Amino acid sequence: MAEKPPLPPKPKPPQPQPPRPRPKPPAAAARPPPAPAPRAPASNSKPPAAAPPFKKPSSLAPPPPQVLGPLKPPPAHQYRQHPSSAGGGSRKPRHRGGCSCRRLCCLATGLALLALCLALAAACLAYLYYRPRAPSFHLQPLSPVRLRVVNASSSSSVWAVDATVGARAVSWNPNERVAFRYGAGEGRVALADADGDVALGWAPVAALDDHAPRTVAALAFVAAARGVVVDEAVAARVRDRYRRRALAFRVVVDAHVGVRLGALRTGMVPVRLVCDGGVMAPRGGGGAVGPMSKCQVLLFRVRWFSLN
Repeated sequence: MAEKPPLPPKPKPPQPQPPRPRPKPPAAAARPPPAPAPRAPASNSKPPAAAPPFKKPSSLAPPPPQVLGPLKPPPAHQYRQHPSSAGGGSRKPRHRGGCSCRRLCCLATGLALLALCLALAAACLAYLYYRPRAPSFHLQPLSPVRLRVVNASSSSSVWAVDATVGARAVSWNPNERVAFRYGAGEGRVALADADGDVALGWAPVAALDDHAPRTVAALAFVAAARGVVVDEAVAARVRDRYRRRALAFRVVVDAHVGVRLGALRTGMVPVRLVCDGGVMAPRGGGGAVGPMSKCQVLLFRVRWFSLN
């Protein structure tokens, strides 16, 4: 009986190796083909030789060259797209409104500065041509002055004063081309005393439409008061000074004044005349006889300039 041929030795399975981090091959790099599986040898053939160990491709080997097509420039609209509009619809074009607003503001500012410069130039020329000067005010001696001091009650310590006082403030216009206008107002008269002024009433002041250049105008009124209560000491001083014509008065006139330059008329502004040191006119002489006191002018109730 013939002997059976010996069985070929079984190939040893490859020992597993620890996994190593493999570098990521390029996308277009070709992978090595898998090793063919060993085939079982025929019964009458010689045992096959052992398969060579598996060799990994070297990671240092350069990848095969890739065939790339011609580079195309990106479309131009990609640079104008806003990041927020990548996932949404198209964005409307922005209008350049800010630039127009800035231009309008600059133009308006320039026109305002030009108008201001023209107004200043016109004012300077008008001042050089007209040479305006403020009018002067004086208070004439007060006339008529009638005082009556009576006992107001049975008690001798309470007295009353009845008074009628006429005041006249005259104004001199020193200009040659400038005229003034005085609106209606009111005048008040007070009797100056060491213990305090004693109000002697008020009266309206008539308006004066035209105070021509190089002329004199007057603001006159007559104030009256009845039953002004004073104490005994003041009543005694008033009686004594009235007999000696030595009473001192304070006159205040509130009115409005405007300027007229030819056919041009300005608006009316409030003016106050404060005349201290008013005196009584001498007997039989009238209001134009005697020394005149100075008046102070207040524009807008603020001291603007002093006049002699």
